[in-house]
Amino acid sequence: MNLNKQVKKELLWVCGLSALALYASRRKKSSLLPIAAGAWLALQNTEVENFRGHSAFITGGSRGLGLALATRLVKEGAKVTLMARDADELLRARVFLESLNGGPVHTVCGDVTDTDHLRNGLAEALQKFNGLDLLINNAGAITVGPWETMTTEDFEAQMSLHLYAPMNALRLALPYLRENDSGKRVVNICSMGGRVAVPHMLPYDTSKFALSGFSQGVAAELADEGISVTTIYPTLIRTGSPIQAVFKGDHAKEFAWFQAGDVMPGFSSSADSVAQQILQATRERRWELTPSILGRTRMLAAALFPEMMGQMMVIINRAMPKGTSRQHRTGYQSRDFFDRAWWSKLFAPRARRLEQKFNQAPSVDARNNLGLH
Repeated sequence: MNLNKQVKKELLWVCGLSALALYASRRKKSSLLPIAAGAWLALQNTEVENFRGHSAFITGGSRGLGLALATRLVKEGAKVTLMARDADELLRARVFLESLNGGPVHTVCGDVTDTDHLRNGLAEALQKFNGLDLLINNAGAITVGPWETMTTEDFEAQMSLHLYAPMNALRLALPYLRENDSGKRVVNICSMGGRVAVPHMLPYDTSKFALSGFSQGVAAELADEGISVTTIYPTLIRTGSPIQAVFKGDHAKEFAWFQAGDVMPGFSSSADSVAQQILQATRERRWELTPSILGRTRMLAAALFPEMMGQMMVIINRAMPKGTSRQHRTGYQSRDFFDRAWWSKLFAPRARRLEQKFNQAPSVDARNNLGLH
């Protein structure tokens, strides 16, 4: 019997706590049963394979977290296909990944919100690498600003990218995953915003809540086929992505708080560390992963103290910028206030290094960043 490592760990906790409870209630003989069950579990196989020789398809793989995941997979000897919309960005990512002298790399230029593009991209990966073992739904975008500045179009764009694109990618990939016995893994990059909503990020949070529900439900439906679906709930990750985010309201001040949080120690996580944790969770076929202590603490606080957490969000909202502009602007177009502020000198150099490291080229087309054509 080959157990999911995390399930095994949780079952061992249940056995241990049950044994303690029975022993404390003076049912000493009964406590031997969970002890025996725990001993049996401890002997069960939890070996996991690596991804050498496996074919992985990563949406949004040309920059940010997608590139960090691709880097680790290539180093491990996986055959990696990246799908993204920007041909120049894909070329830079491919040149970098091929310089690692690891597994082979293929790139597909296409829009994940276009079903035909997805179908063609997956077919290319199948033909190039003779199968598909791992699908990583990573492509995403962030909209930041007060709710009253958001339109139905903003919500629909985020739903198309964060829910319907992963849903369609999985539907199209399933025949390939079912053909191959060596892999059969799916990873959906959700967000802590899909568990605890944050003011000024409502279209993003709404779409990530939807992805969380879909991912959890489809994981149960596909489990009996040996296809694991792992849902990831990261907090802010240091990938240099704020310049790609889209801002409304008081653009400059919205960007300033978002950028500061993205690079501030303790508020954000290393992309390399998060990528490592994601791939380990995928190897172990875990159901979900929250790859930061801050994220796990926040989720626990929301579950145990929902009223206090709600009041805290009210306080945070009061401190947010109060702009009313409905114009879309990228982070790159909105960074003047941040760059001029005296306190930004602590963070700006780090932000620039991250942008370069994770292939974040400046963008001035905010609607395109959201997939609004």
